[in-house]
Amino acid sequence: MARILGKEFVHRNIDTRILVNETSDYRNMFDTHMVDWQRGYAIRTFFSPDSVSTYLGDAPNVPRMIVGHSYWTNTPLESLRSIRRQLRDTLDRYHVDFWQTETCIMSNDNEIGSGGKFDRTMKTALYVARIVHHDLVYAQAKSWQWWRSIGEKDYKDCLIRVYPDSTLLNGRFEDSKLLWALGNYSRFVRPGAVRLSVSAFDRINQFIPDGDTEQTGLMCSAYENSDGSQVVVILNYGNQDRVITLDQKTRSTGKWQQYRTSDREGENLKPVGYVSNKQKFIIPPRAIVSLVTSY
Repeated sequence: MARILGKEFVHRNIDTRILVNETSDYRNMFDTHMVDWQRGYAIRTFFSPDSVSTYLGDAPNVPRMIVGHSYWTNTPLESLRSIRRQLRDTLDRYHVDFWQTETCIMSNDNEIGSGGKFDRTMKTALYVARIVHHDLVYAQAKSWQWWRSIGEKDYKDCLIRVYPDSTLLNGRFEDSKLLWALGNYSRFVRPGAVRLSVSAFDRINQFIPDGDTEQTGLMCSAYENSDGSQVVVILNYGNQDRVITLDQKTRSTGKWQQYRTSDREGENLKPVGYVSNKQKFIIPPRAIVSLVTSY
């Protein structure tokens, strides 16, 4: 189907791209999980030249990219990291890009009480931000989507909950900290951005392996937008203040504007001052801080 459709697009001078395969579980991209071989190994199936009957690497209007959902792979914490590493290894082997195209809270997300009950707090917000961090840092997703923005049910699948009246013409709405947590990425990390490497060091300047990702503590990722501006997103999953120093090797001068999201009322991407390169500053507990270059 993709081959035929791609050829027809070329014939009609249509530049629309065809995305394959929207896998419901990352593990079926590089292995099989709760399915047989015919629904597993999606990356190899579509982008290895020896997959003669299913190869799409030379199909017109089909980018060398695969898409999938982040459901069911977020717990336990070791799997959150290891599954994405395995996914990235396979993507690199076949030179394929990756988009994360859908996720929300499901029944196995026990740390936050699974999907039931709408949650306005940082509990769900930080949990989802941790997933975003792992998808961007370990799976190196080039795009990331949440399931839906608005919902009426008492469930954690929406950013804004609506309470319509009987006429369905009026009512009220309630935002969540999850809305603002995702904004730390969508507001500041713009289309065309590239991710920058981050290394962590302890107080005596010793390198910390995987120090950019303390899964129950600090998690840090950095990006450069196409206009040259830079963004650092820091999650503090823990319950204590963390004092850190940011040392951007290519920026010896200038300041970073801080934007903070926490459980404090109104602290939603709130500007909270500036910090200079190599200056100590505090990341409060259970908070997300974005740093944006300011000259």
